[in-house]
Amino acid sequence: MDPQSYEAEQFKILRNNILFPLAGQAPRSILVTSSLQGEGKSFVSANLAVSIAMNVNKHVLLIDCDLRKPDLHRIFGFGDVPGLSDYLAEHRDLGSLLQRTEVERLSLLPGGPLAANPSELMSSERMTGMLEEVKHRYNDRLIVIDSPPPVMAAETSYLARQVDGILLVVQYGKTPREAVEDLMDTVGSEKILGTVINY
Repeated sequence: MDPQSYEAEQFKILRNNILFPLAGQAPRSILVTSSLQGEGKSFVSANLAVSIAMNVNKHVLLIDCDLRKPDLHRIFGFGDVPGLSDYLAEHRDLGSLLQRTEVERLSLLPGGPLAANPSELMSSERMTGMLEEVKHRYNDRLIVIDSPPPVMAAETSYLARQVDGILLVVQYGKTPREAVEDLMDTVGSEKILGTVINY
């Protein structure tokens, strides 16, 4: 939220590298994940979404798909609010679950209450249909998805097949090289946009 800060500049560089590639088309949907818990994937997801919404004429929908440990609602200052788990399990209307953030053009779909069967919910036809709908309904909308590490959640591999690009978050000095290699094998290297080294 401080556009002149060093961190904001780093996210502007990341944003430009993703949205203005040297070759090929820019992704409309981006999955952010990591090898292990605690590497900063939610931090990266949130700040990438903010950077796009504040500096590019695009609407951004940020989706918290970590139904085991949802955190984006807290990052944006919301309390315990309904979200994706309510949409999937209770068939709530999607529009009623979207939260308007302080950033113009940035909406948040929180994770919602903890679900007993997150893998089943996330790999359901309802989830597939929702992703298709939000990707194609508006041409100027970009989707950023915060997803749990594949070693913690089987649904991340499923989500990886639904998106245009994947961003990996690696914590400097902590993430083992073998864990990153396993992550790349799991999500498929052909969609990987790059890696964010988080200090």
